[in-house]
Amino acid sequence: MSTRSIIARTGEHEGQFSGRYVHADGMPTSMGAALWSLLHGHFQNDLHKMLGYLIDAPHAVAGWSAIVGKDFTLKPAYTWQKAIADGAKYEVYSKRPDYRRPQCFAGRPGEEPYLFTEKDLEGTDCEWLYAFDEVERKLFVRDIGAKEDVAVIDLNGEEPKWEPIECGENLERCGHYAWKHGLVSRECNLSTQTWLGNRPLDFHDAVAFIIGGKRWESTGSGGHSDFYNRMSRTAHPRNIWVASVKSRNGKRKDVPVAKIVGSGYEPIPGVAWVLPATKNTAEQVVSA
Repeated sequence: MSTRSIIARTGEHEGQFSGRYVHADGMPTSMGAALWSLLHGHFQNDLHKMLGYLIDAPHAVAGWSAIVGKDFTLKPAYTWQKAIADGAKYEVYSKRPDYRRPQCFAGRPGEEPYLFTEKDLEGTDCEWLYAFDEVERKLFVRDIGAKEDVAVIDLNGEEPKWEPIECGENLERCGHYAWKHGLVSRECNLSTQTWLGNRPLDFHDAVAFIIGGKRWESTGSGGHSDFYNRMSRTAHPRNIWVASVKSRNGKRKDVPVAKIVGSGYEPIPGVAWVLPATKNTAEQVVSA
């Protein structure tokens, strides 16, 4: 899923801004770093020129699909629909100059000019706001969901460290998997917030299952038994979660591991869930 953001100018009064929507790569580690690089590179530190290009120009008025990693020496356009119409696969399209262009929504069927302001934040699915103060040459980075500015960046100073801006100095805002920060192995899909103890462990965090005294490592995938029975002609009991586990020969094996009860899960007899260690707890085994 794309991380949506807004690139804007600050207004005359505190809290006011106006800017354009950007569909993809809105995290500070992506968008913040890209905007810094664009200002100090392609736009040669001319903030007025950069904001004119990103906010005011005719190609910008309907917002942007993607700007991170794009070549700003190329004319902006929205090229994906044309590539689909031509029958191009992503592997081919991604190697074309058209893919490297900044991708704007202007000219895309059904798109209309729209200027986001502070009045549009309530109920928006945008997650980050990048508001530039041209007079003071500062960038205000706001976590829209948390309703707070998480950084005020001096554009004349040194480039900031974007990861603490995105995740918090103590990872308090982090939405990544814990492996992103080296807290668990790459195979573990535990969230950072769960590892920190800010969210409870649940069934979907299980890293293994003990069945008949034997431990089977989870692959992290699985599905509802009704779906498996319908698609694979298996005969699993109804309302059961079937997990994919690793067998000794390296192949995957599908095994029933939990009873689905309402919106929750319960261990089925003979099966125990192995929940991973967190910052404050050791590995846990949960059974019926």
